[in-house]
Amino acid sequence: MKYHVDNNYLYYRIEGSGHPVLIFHALGTDHRAMKKWIEPIFKDKNGFQRIYVDLPWHGQSVCKDIRSTEETRQLLSSFISKLLGDRAFTIIGHSFGGYIAQGLISDKLTGLCLVAPVIHQKERDVPRKISYNLNKSALSNVEPDIRTAFETLMVYQSDENLQLFLEEIQPGRILADREFLSSNWRDAGYFFKEDPLAKRYEGHSLIIAGRLDSICGYKDYYRILEYLPNSTFAILQAGHLLHIEKRQTVRFLIDEWLGEISIKLEEPLYDD
Repeated sequence: MKYHVDNNYLYYRIEGSGHPVLIFHALGTDHRAMKKWIEPIFKDKNGFQRIYVDLPWHGQSVCKDIRSTEETRQLLSSFISKLLGDRAFTIIGHSFGGYIAQGLISDKLTGLCLVAPVIHQKERDVPRKISYNLNKSALSNVEPDIRTAFETLMVYQSDENLQLFLEEIQPGRILADREFLSSNWRDAGYFFKEDPLAKRYEGHSLIIAGRLDSICGYKDYYRILEYLPNSTFAILQAGHLLHIEKRQTVRFLIDEWLGEISIKLEEPLYDD
């Protein structure tokens, strides 16, 4: 499905019914990078409607008028208002998608899950890049561009992880607007005008970080914990694509967090 505003088409997919969960992917891929590993979490969990979005410059979204993260927030806010009205919602976001998620915090947000998120900070405290290549022969048959991306993003470079990368990450890389993503927008339009976590968010939140993440790191997240008082902070022995490298653990953590959301949604409301 597509949400149309002026010359912009925002592509999205909906699975299931119930409380809306918006899901945002990282830069350079599309909603498929999230859908395959997230859907099994909801296999035996009723009451959640998953809304997978192709962010501007990605996938099947065509958003030529959107030139910054701030404009992306405005487009998504309009989309959410049109699609959900006054309904409360929850967000799961990975990397840049996690930064977008922070920008959509409001009194309608019931829960926030940030997986190796970008935060409002230009300088990042990240560990040096390391990798464990378990089978170099498998990579020898991969196209150079794909191999470079895989080796850059992945710590545990096993055959299984390579296959998951090819199935889940690479399809979105083909469709991404690389010309725009490699342009000077990172200097002029990458960050919001203000830190979206400058104020406390009281809802249930989950931050999952990779101790070996050389893209976003994990140490900087300690700074934002005071603004997320009802949060769980997990650091896994993994890199930036920790949902591939530590898939079962990530799923377990999100499943537990969704359980907290379910309890919150079932709480009765009382008038003063």
